[in-house]
Amino acid sequence: MVSPFVHGFLARLRREEGFTLVELLATMVAGLVVVGALVTVLSTALQQTSFTFTRVDATERARVTLTHIEDELHSACLVNDVTPIEGGAQGSQDSDANDLVFVSQFGTSANPTPVEHEITYNGTNHTLVENTYAVTGGSDPTKWVFASTPTGATKLLLTNVTQIANPSTLPVFQYFAYEPYTDQNGNPAEMLMDGSASVPGTSSLPNPDPLSTSTGLSATDAGNTAEIVVNLQVGAAGGSFENSNKAGTSDPVTDSIVLRFTPPPDAAGGTTATYGPCS
Repeated sequence: MVSPFVHGFLARLRREEGFTLVELLATMVAGLVVVGALVTVLSTALQQTSFTFTRVDATERARVTLTHIEDELHSACLVNDVTPIEGGAQGSQDSDANDLVFVSQFGTSANPTPVEHEITYNGTNHTLVENTYAVTGGSDPTKWVFASTPTGATKLLLTNVTQIANPSTLPVFQYFAYEPYTDQNGNPAEMLMDGSASVPGTSSLPNPDPLSTSTGLSATDAGNTAEIVVNLQVGAAGGSFENSNKAGTSDPVTDSIVLRFTPPPDAAGGTTATYGPCS
């Protein structure tokens, strides 16, 4: 004898009714919601992964270029009391917000031959390039004369670059000299007002005070320049500038280079002291 439970179960198996249209539509809608949620999650994850790898690529490219600039500037103090940054028609080119011009030289020679370097930001092509100029005259380091035309081909340092525009547009190159400040004890001293360091012994962070480059760096300011700050928004290599710098993929990079043989940021001396590069 078949139990009522088994009999009921077999009866349900023999039934030929299917799902109603309402049940089928409800199931399909629920399935679409689940699939849509999964697609959204996957799309967001893939997009964020792509953005992350693109920014890593941009950062790595920027790091190589900034290291190159640092190495050259750290070899820029060739002769005592001869400042490496060019301005005010000191040489064939002058430094400004888009052009960094300086004298440098690598090598082990006791009397190295100076070379003038010009690193230029091109806002139209979104590139950073370098030209070098050979010395053509002047046995005295204070009277070196450099060629007006580059030596060799232009060197491409970086592509897909632009100015940093947040919170405000920053010049690609900024120049800073030592300026007087008053320490916590009221004593006069000197520091670089680049906006990255507080007054020693206090929490006061002075606003950046770069030297003026509105008409090019003057000869006096070039001679006092002890720090150069490079500001760039860098996109990944390849592709168009717009695609390489779309939201989330480009990376703002800033680096500062303090020229050798300068006093520390909290050097004493006040308004009567003069501090500069290569001294």
